Amino acid sequence: MIDEARGVLLGPPAAYGHVIVDEAQDLTPMQLRMIERRAAGSFTILGDIAQSTGPVAYAHWDELLPFLPGGESAEIEELRHAYRVPREIMALALPLLEHIAPDVEPPLAYRVGAESPRIVHGDRPLETAYAEASLLAGEEGLLAVIAPASLRGAEAVVSLFDETRVSVLTPREAKGMEFDHVIVVEPALIVEEAAGGQGLKELYVALTRPTTTLVIVHSLPLPSELRPRGRL
Repeated sequence: MIDEARGVLLGPPAAYGHVIVDEAQDLTPMQLRMIERRAAGSFTILGDIAQSTGPVAYAHWDELLPFLPGGESAEIEELRHAYRVPREIMALALPLLEHIAPDVEPPLAYRVGAESPRIVHGDRPLETAYAEASLLAGEEGLLAVIAPASLRGAEAVVSLFDETRVSVLTPREAKGMEFDHVIVVEPALIVEEAAGGQGLKELYVALTRPTTTLVIVHSLPLPSELRPRGRL
């Protein structure tokens, strides 16, 4: 709003011949107008509609592009190959796409050979996650625990996890990051607590952070969109 007012009172800001924006799927129309005022020529925006967890949950790029200069005629290119998440882990996350971004072509995981995700049930999910983190602590690479906001802020997290050794993040805090090993805690709460009905998108974000190992810890029933056949 301040940028909008400044443009009205003082005129447009300095513009650039080409503007590049990452994570564009999370920008509001007003933020896109900020880009419009600064784009004198062409633009390139990058992002993943399946991970749009901003204030406006776009379902298609066509909903976002009209807010950019000449956006209606912009060329959309889908990068199908996924190089971070191994195929064995991506297979667990992909069924969510039909619910969160039905028009997006499923990415093709380039890497293979990782262990299949492990799903662990425990009555005390944080303690179970801590035990799993202890098992992974000796492995090479970065380790993260991704938990719903209610558990991320719980005092129990402070006592169970040493954040100098392992990152404890919400899905939104983990967005755009990658880790070698990830423990996702209580998927049902991640879905339930997400704002704006974007729970499955936040869960998709959490599941697609690891490059090597994924462990899911839960006490509540898994979301039906994620639940493997025959598992409660």
